[in-house]
Amino acid sequence: MKTFGLQESEQQAIEALKQGDESAFNSLYHQYFLKLYSIAYNGTKCPDLAQEIVQEIFVSLWMNRKTLLITRSIQAYLIGAVRNKVFDHLDKQIVRDRHKRFVMQVSNGSANSTQDAVDYEDLNAAIAREIQALPDTTRGVFLLSRFDGSKNSEIAKQYSISVKAVEYHLTKALKHLRLHLKHLYFSR
Repeated sequence: MKTFGLQESEQQAIEALKQGDESAFNSLYHQYFLKLYSIAYNGTKCPDLAQEIVQEIFVSLWMNRKTLLITRSIQAYLIGAVRNKVFDHLDKQIVRDRHKRFVMQVSNGSANSTQDAVDYEDLNAAIAREIQALPDTTRGVFLLSRFDGSKNSEIAKQYSISVKAVEYHLTKALKHLRLHLKHLYFSR
């Protein structure tokens, strides 16, 4: 069966990988590691984090090899996976940086500490309200990912869904939160 958009050699590599052929996996790893590392490094500017992201992609590729669904080139699939991981990291980093700035502001005894505390409580309440408004599965996936720090593969096992479905629910949750909380970003 020929998959649309894939060359025959790529189809063979994917089939070998699905069958658990470690040499096919090693070949893909050596062929794409530097390119993927470069993309991850350009996005994160951190060599250790870039390496960790690429390693996670390859571990996920191996762990999910039996259910792989690659409809475009292997390179495009891997690059997309790295970019998604980098974007996830950047999203989390933005939240951490905002929280860190707030904590620094409060701990420095800013003149508006009472107002800041009220704003912080209002923000937490708005976030909690919007998280509660999410559909059950989306809410559960989001909470496990963002608050418990669970990996997508762990969440997929817990909910008996694919990793792609976990990514879908996370994307859906983040879009919902951005849409419904954007007024909070611009009011400051």
